[in-house]
Amino acid sequence: MMKTIPFEKIELRKKLKQFGLSETHVEEMFNLFDRRSRHMDAITFVISLEKFGINRSQIADFLKDIGIDDITLTNLLSRADYKKAGIDDKKMQEVVLKE
Repeated sequence: MMKTIPFEKIELRKKLKQFGLSETHVEEMFNLFDRRSRHMDAITFVISLEKFGINRSQIADFLKDIGIDDITLTNLLSRADYKKAGIDDKKMQEVVLKE
């Protein structure tokens, strides 16, 4: 089942500023939310944060702090990598070791 994690606008703004984002980048992030009716899938959220210069470990710590478990976090970061590489993870093939 998909999990929804709500953010208070003020708290998210504060967290983005703590990451070192400029006011311009903070506004760009909120514009992304506004264009999507204030919703964003987690993969796009991760990729957007990376585009603004936030490193992966900061993103991972932030997601853990808001309640994402390690297995979900690993899956989410992997899927973000697939998306950035232009690979549709639904079409990934299985790798099998034969004897």
